[in-house]
Amino acid sequence: MMRPNSRRPRAAGVCGALIVSVMMLGGMRDEVRAEDGKDAPPPAAASLKDGADNVCRAFGPDYTAVGDSGLCARMGGGILVYSGKEFTDHDIVMLGQRIPTMFNNGAGAPIVYYHKDDVSKQTKNPSAGLFAFAQLMLQAQKEDVGLLRGFIRIAADARTHYAHDGEMVFDLRKIENSYYYGALDEAWVQWNGLKLGIQPSMFGFNRLPSVVTPGYTSIVTTLAASYTIGISRNASLSLALEDPTRRAMGDGILARPGRGGVPDIVAMARIATPSTLFHISGAIRHVDDHVMKDFVGGDEKSVWGWAWSAGVQSRVKWEDIIGAGAKGVYGRLGLTVAQASGAPAYLGIPFFAPDYIAGGDGRIYNSTGWSALASYEHMLAPRVKLNLTASYFSISMHSDGEPVIPALDPNVAPLPDLDFEVDVRGTVLQAGLEFMPMPGMVLGIEGGYTTTAAKGRYVGFAGEKASVGFPHVGLYLRKSF
Repeated sequence: MMRPNSRRPRAAGVCGALIVSVMMLGGMRDEVRAEDGKDAPPPAAASLKDGADNVCRAFGPDYTAVGDSGLCARMGGGILVYSGKEFTDHDIVMLGQRIPTMFNNGAGAPIVYYHKDDVSKQTKNPSAGLFAFAQLMLQAQKEDVGLLRGFIRIAADARTHYAHDGEMVFDLRKIENSYYYGALDEAWVQWNGLKLGIQPSMFGFNRLPSVVTPGYTSIVTTLAASYTIGISRNASLSLALEDPTRRAMGDGILARPGRGGVPDIVAMARIATPSTLFHISGAIRHVDDHVMKDFVGGDEKSVWGWAWSAGVQSRVKWEDIIGAGAKGVYGRLGLTVAQASGAPAYLGIPFFAPDYIAGGDGRIYNSTGWSALASYEHMLAPRVKLNLTASYFSISMHSDGEPVIPALDPNVAPLPDLDFEVDVRGTVLQAGLEFMPMPGMVLGIEGGYTTTAAKGRYVGFAGEKASVGFPHVGLYLRKSF
């Protein structure tokens, strides 16, 4: 089972970091350090600094002034250490192939096989990971220009994985085969509603409380230009142009998506009430497929896809449901549903299907599917929280019939055209407990059960169903600074 790699263009990542760095350096050039009473600023300067700090507290209690630049800064960081174990020896593997069509100049009739694979070597040992980050937020409110913001988060994301020789290794995340770009987790600048840089996609919504084994949430960070306008105090609309390669899902055989020169267009609307936040989003994407060009020297094929998502987050006041005996008891409920055609990565699911199937004659067949998740968080005690999560996805890929051998003799029945359809479904059920021994520190344990099933149809005949199910557990420690 594979997941698409995250990719971000290098130049944009560098620009985001440089812009924020320039803001930092420009704002800190006149800052004076006071150490043990030596070189302390004179009373007038100290008074100005206190006044600037008071102004910055309008952004939040942790903001402080950066010299006399008018910028307000908040620094932070954190570390997450985790380990997990899957108790299974088998998983489902999808394999795409092309059957040669000897009597035409096609790329070969596409077909997808599936089977249960022995993964015991990859699951015999527990997995482990570490995520450490440092971040800086800069804000300023100017009468003549409005709100200015800059944000950067640098992260070290290291985890175990199995190398080609089967040995387990511990390595840092890489993007475009670079550790440097893998460390740039988020970096953007904002002027009022306009935001440029590596930022959370406007499509995603609910963040799941599970840590070690995430469910099918579509939240990702991507290179984007976005603009948000406030319709009212409690409602907003957003439009974003996002990196099309961030969510591209091709396999090199069935589909070879290229950049295409058109960014993903993502729109989002949100409405808030005192207890509930409503979300709806949609995306349109375009890529150029290279199967015909690379296999038989044909032309690139234009491929369009779309996706939409709707969700809600709500505070649950149990006193209103079961009476006064639950006074002061609250929970948080999250629900999200997403549907996609030609863009399954927007469903937040594993790589069980490419964006589309490219037929041997150049026709394009979009993969279609949907996903859903539900989560609930409940405080059992002031320092103990219960997390419950359920995720589901269903994805289908197909191609219409293509003749492998044409009818040469009218007296002989021709071979049927080669067509196929494969449907894959999966669920993840999880429960977890978190204990907060001190402010900013969380100890967590979670367990769950994952199921995956694949069922195919080939030339009108049903294939055998393959299914797997296995439990998994995880432990983690999270500390914020």
